[in-house]
This record gives sequence, structure tokens and C-alpha cells, in this order.
Amino acid sequence: MDLLYYARKYIWWQPPEAAADDRHRIIAQVMNLGTFEDVQSLRRTVGDVEFRRALQEARPGEFTDRSWHYWHLVLGLASLDSVPPVPIRRLG
Repeated sequence: MDLLYYARKYIWWQPPEAAADDRHRIIAQVMNLGTFEDVQSLRRTVGDVEFRRALQEARPGEFTDRSWHYWHLVLGLASLDSVPPVPIRRLG
């Protein structure tokens, strides 16, 4: 499937064509909110390198604590005791 499919399904607040321009956002949204089938399909399409990049370049608010920990462990970026903190927004 192409990214427009995922943009349409997971970036509901923007027109799909505009959302499709932000590859990182689409991948992060699917990693965070996607169905098992969508995650597996996108992972096969873009590969683990892109999934790792989505974590390494994560913006505040893109991942829940649960999905952040899950993906760091699944992709071999951390062990149980070394998952970095999820990015947070800082004011001021």
C-alpha cells in the first residue's frame, strides 16, 4: 500500500495529499495507533530502517509511553532497562 492510504486513515485532521508529504508523521502514527495488519504492511513496505528513524527523530506527542517502549524493544534500540524517555514538549 502507498503512504496515501495510511495518510487517509491515520492523519484524519489533514487532507490525505497534504499529510502524505510528511512521511515521518505517517510512519509514526501507524507505529503508535495502527492496527496489527497496517503496522505489518507498512513495516514490510518501508522497512525497519524507517521505523527506527521514526523513533530516533520522534517529535513530542507522537508516541505514547507504551508504543515508545514497545518499538524500542522490538527494533532492538534498547533493552528493558535502557529505553530512553519519550520526547516531551517543553514550554518556555
